[in-house]
Amino acid sequence: MILNNINKKQFYAVYIFKLLFILAIVTLIVYYYVNTSARSQLWLKTYPIRAELSVANINCSDGSPAWLADMLKYQTRHNNAPANQIAYIDSRDNLYHCENGYIGQYPLLSDSVTEQTRFRYASITKLWTSDAVLSLIKNGKLSLDTKLHTIITEIDSPKDTRINDITIRQLLLHRAGFDRYSMFGQDMFGIGKDICPNHLDGLNDIELGFEPGRKTSYSNLGYCLLGEVISRLNDQPYTDVIAQQYNFADSTLQFISDKPLADEVTYNYVETGLTGYADIYTAFDYDALASAAGLSGNAVDLAEQVRTMARRPAPNITSLNADVSCDSSQIAEECYGYAMLSYKPNPQSAAVYYRDGSLLGLSTLVAIDESGSVVALLSNGTPNNRVDNNVKIKIYEHLNR
Repeated sequence: MILNNINKKQFYAVYIFKLLFILAIVTLIVYYYVNTSARSQLWLKTYPIRAELSVANINCSDGSPAWLADMLKYQTRHNNAPANQIAYIDSRDNLYHCENGYIGQYPLLSDSVTEQTRFRYASITKLWTSDAVLSLIKNGKLSLDTKLHTIITEIDSPKDTRINDITIRQLLLHRAGFDRYSMFGQDMFGIGKDICPNHLDGLNDIELGFEPGRKTSYSNLGYCLLGEVISRLNDQPYTDVIAQQYNFADSTLQFISDKPLADEVTYNYVETGLTGYADIYTAFDYDALASAAGLSGNAVDLAEQVRTMARRPAPNITSLNADVSCDSSQIAEECYGYAMLSYKPNPQSAAVYYRDGSLLGLSTLVAIDESGSVVALLSNGTPNNRVDNNVKIKIYEHLNR
């Protein structure tokens, strides 16, 4: 009888424990289901596990230098990017590439990233815009000193008369006077007035942040205006001009929209704040960003197209403006040329030229050295501090060994 009572007590104790355990699990599920922010924070905490699964899934083409895989490991472990592609074309035109991670959000449950997987290029898109403008200049249809208002004729009565002084050169160099950190914004990321490309007469109403040519201030608006210049001098939409001129039909390159493409990687971004941005697709006006951040493709096609651009006669995408002085021993905004930023640690060392970009949950980078070698790195994540110059320095060191 006593034994039976003990067995009953043990049974009830186990039953209650199981019930409380189930209730705890259900409570956690309900909590994370209804609390989006908490769910996002929990997902972020799983990143070290996801990173190691991605690092274990690296594939490289035959003969690839070991440092290509090392760069992917660094991006994955340090820069929140569980999926990456890197392509390298050396000075002898040998092509190598490596990829890691998974296309979908969940590792092991989706297909592996391959050299054909699509990534958004973000601001690396500006290379095509710069190259197309420089081609117009070399073909005699434009000059570096052409005034913007002679082509964008909507500029007819600017309240800030300095707008009449803006030149093509200043737009290429990010020195046209547009300051995206000013109260007017003048950007295309939901801040400031919607000016380009659909309300260009709004240029008559804005005030520049500084005298054109006085300093460098990175500007997406400036490159949208360059896209309009390309469009008007070719009498076609910008996207059509670029797709035809750069033979997109023979590559993976494609302009993006507010929806993911079928062969596109998933981006490592979750909203944890109160910004209202749900994802990378709905946060931006991609039609307005076409000439500044509107392209997508893979790293191999990116490297091949950039190599072709860099081999064109000067001025080309690696050309600098002689009138702009900067400290090229620092990776600094002031060192932008007509398309890329130059870096050389000391006056005796070789230069490497960079162009990078980022959007929510992705980062991109292209590097060209003086011998014509090209590195293209595409990642589906961004570093915590937005820009990791360690990546640029590591690539510099590998290219100059």
